[in-house]
Amino acid sequence: MTGPQPLWHALWRLYQHSGFAMAGAVAFSFIVSIFPFCIFMGALAGVFGGRELANQAIAQLFLVLPKEVAEGLAPQVDAIMGRTRIDLLTYGGGLALFFATSAVETLRAALNQAYRVTETRYYPTCLLLSMIFVLVSAISTLVLTWAVVVGPTVAARFEPSWLKDLLDSTHVTVSMRYGLAAAVIAAQLLAIHLWLAAGRRTLEDVWPGVLLSIVLWLALAWAYSFYLDYSDYTRFYAGLSQLMVAMIFFQLTAVVILLGAELNRGLMELRRLGYVGDDDAPDRAT
Repeated sequence: MTGPQPLWHALWRLYQHSGFAMAGAVAFSFIVSIFPFCIFMGALAGVFGGRELANQAIAQLFLVLPKEVAEGLAPQVDAIMGRTRIDLLTYGGGLALFFATSAVETLRAALNQAYRVTETRYYPTCLLLSMIFVLVSAISTLVLTWAVVVGPTVAARFEPSWLKDLLDSTHVTVSMRYGLAAAVIAAQLLAIHLWLAAGRRTLEDVWPGVLLSIVLWLALAWAYSFYLDYSDYTRFYAGLSQLMVAMIFFQLTAVVILLGAELNRGLMELRRLGYVGDDDAPDRAT
């Protein structure tokens, strides 16, 4: 099979199997989970670097989102973080971790549907896996923040001076931040496709969809920011406009993740049936 046919068929299968509706459920769970996640990350940061590291990590987390989305969520998160104090190994910490798994659990169900697999693992196993994903995501965010914040200080000790100036430059700092963020996102997407959904897949099976999701998400973030500059959501949602801007962006994010899963499933089916290279493969394999 050549050309864009696998992508078009993946898009059709996403629609055919209610992927857009599932993306809405994932987006809602993202909104529900983001505040408990930030609270849990704040508790986790208390073990490694204190409240300041948590605040910087949350700021870095919102930097990779479109400006309008970050402006709608960041003040609310800051308000919660300012009045919420929990320790990691307490009832409050466990409760924050549990509610933070909502997005992961919903995404798992959506991916199972996209890959056409039935969940056979016991619920406690799935819940534990979701908690591990949340924990790893929080740790990776803190590590990324530490690298971005501490990096320039470390760079100041480098010699010769031209290397110090290079590492300390704004351009390189921004490039490193987005490079590290892209690497973390890619690693998280690979883990989600490999282990979160039911069934077994290899790196060869999932990398096309992961690459597609990253490229589409970067284009989507730029296009969405551009669109919001010329659109007034208050005409439709009034005081809820900032929340809806975030909700719609998370839904579009879920769409590109599920589209990647649909692409992977289609290619896996074609390889299994030996139809690769056959232009009629999509119609015969579904």
